[in-house]
Formats: sequence, C-alpha cells, structure tokens
Amino acid sequence: MKPARGWVAQSVLVLCGALSCDAGALAAAQVYRLTPTHSFVHFAWNHAGLSTLRGRFDKVSGHIRFDRQARLGQGRVELRLDSVNTGRPALDAALRRALGATGATLANVEIVALRFDGDRPGAALGRLSLGSIDLPIRLKTVHFNCYLNPLLLREVCGGEFETELDPSTLGLALDPAFDLHGPIRLQVQVESIRQDPEQDEDADAAPSS
Repeated sequence: MKPARGWVAQSVLVLCGALSCDAGALAAAQVYRLTPTHSFVHFAWNHAGLSTLRGRFDKVSGHIRFDRQARLGQGRVELRLDSVNTGRPALDAALRRALGATGATLANVEIVALRFDGDRPGAALGRLSLGSIDLPIRLKTVHFNCYLNPLLLREVCGGEFETELDPSTLGLALDPAFDLHGPIRLQVQVESIRQDPEQDEDADAAPSS
C-alpha cells in the first residue's frame, strides 16, 4: 500500500496526561513554539548488516502547549516529507517517491496520551498518519528539559523522543539495490520557545507551506 500522492495534512502533536484532554484543563497552559533550527526528525536504518544509514527531515515546525503542574498538554508539529536528507541524492529521491512527497506534503502525528515521570514526560502514545496509512505509535522520552535562555530571556523547553517503525507498515518500498533492512529507528528532536500571551492567539493557525 502506497501513500496517496499530493496528500497534504496538518501534523498534530497532542500531549495529554490521560487518554483524553479536557480543553478547560489547559486554560493555564503555556505555548512554546518550535524553533526550526533546533527541531528535526532523524531516522536510522540498517544497511546490509554493515553500517547504519542515518538521515533526517530538515523542515519541522509547529508548537506545543502544556502545563507541567497539571501534567497535560497539546500542540502541533508539521513535518515536510520532501525535506528528507540522507546525504545521498539518489536515495533521497527514492524516499520522496515512496513517501508520496510532492511539494509541501506533510505527515501527521497525533499523540493522545503523555505519561509523566515526575514533572517531565516519560513516554507518549499516539498515532502516525501518512496518506491513507494510520498507525499506533509509542514514543519513549530520551531526555527532556526546560530552562531560562539567557539570550532570549524566555523559557525554552525541548527534548528527544524515539520509537521504531516497520517500513512495511508505512508502505515504504525501495529498490532492493539500496539494501536497507529491518526496523527504522525514528528520533524526534524538538526545542521550543515560550511565547508571550499575545502570541498565543495564532498558535492554532493553519500551517504554512
């Protein structure tokens, strides 16, 4: 099964401390906008049992909204599929074709449950949508932190989250000559800057291409 061509969707990252979020419970939540220079999605794939092919999606944007005290949150992440970059142009072109990446095609990630370890997220449960494909996923937190950035004079929060995906469940079929095998390890790297209250209003605006 292959992803639908030209499909464009809004990538959504919803972080909740339970299987459902009460919108009223997020009234005191703060908005943090992802920084495009520090937020990427990396992947690693076994090459012929010899080495690990590593690449990333260069264009990731969006925001998160969460309340650490209430252990609730939600947000949006936009992943540009045509920004895949392995350093190998032929493989990048093959991946774009396999992913159905045309123009500003986006992937859709929805996390419906965020499990906290103390005041920090420990794991997230959700779904990954790619064209007509919809898969349950579990993301493990590698690390997460917040601090006051001395240059921006704002709180910055971020971390890394990882999971493994079976390429066949993504409909990802490549030429056997690339000799890539086994699961794909996906690592989501995000850094986000706390926004002023007047900037919160456009946090849910439609994504730009």
